[in-house]
Amino acid sequence: MITVDGRRYGTRDEIAQALGPDVTADMVRNWARRDGLPSHLAGGVAYHPLDEAAAIEARKRLATRGRPRRVDVGGTLAA
Repeated sequence: MITVDGRRYGTRDEIAQALGPDVTADMVRNWARRDGLPSHLAGGVAYHPLDEAAAIEARKRLATRGRPRRVDVGGTLAA
């Protein structure tokens, strides 16, 4: 992860790791393609803002479409 002007940016793998075990690098790539997650190229590597990725992930987690997502509630997992 890198920090630029107070915002944290990461690669697909870093973003996926920061957002939890049920988020994959492929999901982050799809968010960039389909949901408007910005990408900034530096040295041939795409970096995405963690705060915007987290907002997209939260919207997806609360959506009723697609596969059920795990929600961490006080150390326990609920389906």
